[in-house]
Amino acid sequence: MKRLTCGIMAPQQETGRLPTPFKREGSESNIELEHLLRLMPASRRSKTVFHFNDRKSCPMDIVQRPKADVEFLAEELCVPSLNDIHDLLWLAGRPMPPRPLTYQLTASRTIAVVEDINLHLVWEPGRIFLKPIPRFLLNAAFWTKHLACDAAQDNSSCVSGVSRSAPSDPVSKRRELYGCAYGFLLSYTALIQHESDYRIAASNHLLPADVDWESWRQTSWELLENSPWNMTRVNKRYRYGELRLSRLNKISRWRSLTCSGDGLVGLMRGYKFGFATYGQLLEACLFPVVTATAYILLVLTAMQVGLSTDYLKDNFAFQQASWGFTVFSILAPLILIVLSFVLVFLYVVFNYRSTKAFNQRRMQFYDNLGRNGC
Repeated sequence: MKRLTCGIMAPQQETGRLPTPFKREGSESNIELEHLLRLMPASRRSKTVFHFNDRKSCPMDIVQRPKADVEFLAEELCVPSLNDIHDLLWLAGRPMPPRPLTYQLTASRTIAVVEDINLHLVWEPGRIFLKPIPRFLLNAAFWTKHLACDAAQDNSSCVSGVSRSAPSDPVSKRRELYGCAYGFLLSYTALIQHESDYRIAASNHLLPADVDWESWRQTSWELLENSPWNMTRVNKRYRYGELRLSRLNKISRWRSLTCSGDGLVGLMRGYKFGFATYGQLLEACLFPVVTATAYILLVLTAMQVGLSTDYLKDNFAFQQASWGFTVFSILAPLILIVLSFVLVFLYVVFNYRSTKAFNQRRMQFYDNLGRNGC
């Protein structure tokens, strides 16, 4: 098995200094650019703004060659969506490190591999989302060139994270990237504690293929050298471990009703829309109705038995209650079913309008590419 060419150690405790968190072996010479490019993904999907005839287009989803720039690293590592709702994250999870992978399996959670950092350590019944460790985060030269920061500033930007509305000057952005990258690696020291955890991670491709157990053990050992003081260097999202998706959806929809939210889109989709088809959405809406109907049937049966007894059949109050609950049992399920179909219809209309508008923007984008092509 191959070993890592370098291990990771916790940052030095120098005020304002964010050095490369690696213990180097051998020469200090720079690695060639070609070698660094091998650490990058094969391609990158991003939202990019184009300018056609001095007119700016809406952000468009495109697939292109990845470059190790701030924009790419921000998409890979930054979590502004979670930083924006940090004051409510206690509703979605506890402020403690995530439990190891062996615990996740015993909790009947399968591992769903995702590349979206916003879903890392987010769970729902039956599965937990985990982002694999990118190769470039285990490379000292990459950290030196793109993440390490020597500016003598206060550490608060790394601890608190940078919100969408915060100034994005190069120094603060680089410090934010450092805090997110370092916190991400620390989350894996909690996920992979024992060799059994490592086997689970390797089988689910959460680690690069050439990282063996001894390499990871040494990496984790050095990374945790200054624990828990190293937590002052990480983005505030990593103060929390596992986060419940259903709670994040509720928090996101609640925030969408305020000026700080994403408006109608956030209200309709939440943090992560959980339904692939309208049938699934309708089924989720009708399930509480079915449960309530079963309880109503139980109560109606009990009332029928009560009315057949000598003690209650002439009781005016009980007869009034039975009459009222009978009317309620007829109208309530009907109203709930109608509301469920209305909700699904609203989603149909919303998705239709969104898809139509997106199609128009996309076709206009393709037309502009044709007129302004190389």
